[in-house]
Amino acid sequence: MKQRLTVETILEKEFHIDYQGYNALEVDVFLDEVMKDYQMFEELIKKQKELLDRYEQALADQKRMHQDLLGANRANNAVEPQPSYVDLIRRISKLEEVVYKK
Repeated sequence: MKQRLTVETILEKEFHIDYQGYNALEVDVFLDEVMKDYQMFEELIKKQKELLDRYEQALADQKRMHQDLLGANRANNAVEPQPSYVDLIRRISKLEEVVYKK
């Protein structure tokens, strides 16, 4: 949906005066109020758009961090744990028992 009226178009709008037309002063006062509302709405829309952009950037950063953590977690799980010295000594002892008992 495209905005059809702006503050400038309202300000520059001219009306033709007929014999029994509207009071020009009342129309001007009303249009001044409309312009103030438009200015307020334009400022509000601008602030909301900036806020939305910041939230979208923060969300993108969080998604990137989440993917990085998932990748690091997969890398950590893919690495086999190294056996400790105690485990190695037990395995050697079991092998020696098997070999020397024969």
